[in-house]
Amino acid sequence: MSSVKPGINRPLTIVIAAMGGEGGGLLADWIVEGAKHSGILIQSTSIPGVAQRTGATAYYLEMMRAPEGHAIDPVFGLYPAPGYIDIAVASELIEAGRLLEKGLVSPDRTTLIASTHRIYAMAERTALGDGSFDTQGIMTAARELSHHLVMSDLVDLARGRNTALNAIMLGAIAGTGLLPFQNNALETAITTRGISVASNLKGFRAGLELANTPSVSENAVDLSNASPLTGHVAHPLITRARQRLPATALDVIESGIARLIDYQDTEYAALYLDRVERIAAIDRETKQSDNTTLTREAARHLALWMSYEDVMRVADLKSRHKRIARVRQESGATFDEPVHITEFLNPGIEEFATLLPTGVGRRLMQWADNRGITHRLHLPMHLRSDTIWGMIRLRFLAWLSIRRRNSYRFILEQAMIERWLDAAIHAAKMDLNFAFEVICCARLIKGYSDTRERANRHFDHLLERIVTPALAGLLAPVTATAWLKDGCAAALADGEGKGLEAILDQGPPTSTFAASQSPTAATPPVTA
Repeated sequence: MSSVKPGINRPLTIVIAAMGGEGGGLLADWIVEGAKHSGILIQSTSIPGVAQRTGATAYYLEMMRAPEGHAIDPVFGLYPAPGYIDIAVASELIEAGRLLEKGLVSPDRTTLIASTHRIYAMAERTALGDGSFDTQGIMTAARELSHHLVMSDLVDLARGRNTALNAIMLGAIAGTGLLPFQNNALETAITTRGISVASNLKGFRAGLELANTPSVSENAVDLSNASPLTGHVAHPLITRARQRLPATALDVIESGIARLIDYQDTEYAALYLDRVERIAAIDRETKQSDNTTLTREAARHLALWMSYEDVMRVADLKSRHKRIARVRQESGATFDEPVHITEFLNPGIEEFATLLPTGVGRRLMQWADNRGITHRLHLPMHLRSDTIWGMIRLRFLAWLSIRRRNSYRFILEQAMIERWLDAAIHAAKMDLNFAFEVICCARLIKGYSDTRERANRHFDHLLERIVTPALAGLLAPVTATAWLKDGCAAALADGEGKGLEAILDQGPPTSTFAASQSPTAATPPVTA
């Protein structure tokens, strides 16, 4: 690292990447005020990013002590330049990755301060498969490319101290010891600004402490977001599962039972067990006591599919007490502070058809399809769930779940599930690997509204073009297995389905096709 001390003999450079609402602008203002209070020359610029998590606003600061006699004032830069950053700050892990990608973190110079919490990008949220970015790779790169690293879950720390994220980051910046002025100048800036002074001072001191602790926790990123299922307890069903189903799959099955009782009722969870037992019978027929692969995989996908998201489910989740409590906690509201929560809903014809009896819902969808308005007609709604009337409306929609079994959507979903299970069971009689891939096709079934419609379409294409011909003996199981696996991977990687269509149009993989054909095969494989 250069022996020239930043901020004294050359400008100290700081880049801050923060998303909207995280107080990045106030953080930059605090630093500017602290520098001015100490007689330091400073310049601050900002480059606005794109809203809704697809980008962040970058704040760039350069500061330096005034030359003796002010004979020549320094000329500061307007934009951060790779290789010339002393302190890089990221309010979220992927934003740290952006800084690393742009070359704004240098191993000979840069102190990187980053929070390890995640706010998922739209590309991650809308991916049919696991669209989450490689967070461990970012953390590894941060260790290798930074001169000094301060990395922790700053949001969790802020919640624990009942303070704000930007105050924590300010303290961490001060804790680097690189600023050309004393820390009390920043405390003065916080006080002068007059915004939540006590809370922000608390956060500032917490950030100072953090900067002097071990930098990276290997377990700092938790992507599971798993929370224990609460509500009903299905003792008879749990007992039944333990008596009839393999012990090595019970952890998945019991979670599925709890999930479906919470979703609908005990009878619905019993139907889940009935279906799992059909798959478990296949595993038993293999005469391998430790073989529960099909059972575990089917139980997992089946529980998720049977608890599909409809209007009633969304309303139920949005109106739960623990969700309201979580919003209050994340917003940092105290016990006596009101919190306004606005739900942005945009139901379309399909969502309305979900609520209707089967015959009526089918006719409504046919009417909309014939007129080409299925995806064009929506009813935008802004519903205040923190008000009595708003909560009553949400709970009424949730209460309609008692009518779910008679709804148009329910009949469609159950028919698709039965088709999938029947295909898996018949595939198992031909080849267990083929059956496993048929079960894994359920990975495609996820999402809501347009995303779910695309998923259903991809699922149908795979069954019609690969699974059905294979079950009819027109395609060798080993060929169908490889082709189906490639098709699922393509569908998960491309929500628009172009990759899947390319795989299907190419026909079966040549290598598996050649290996699977017997000399006496009379029927050619289906390739379209």
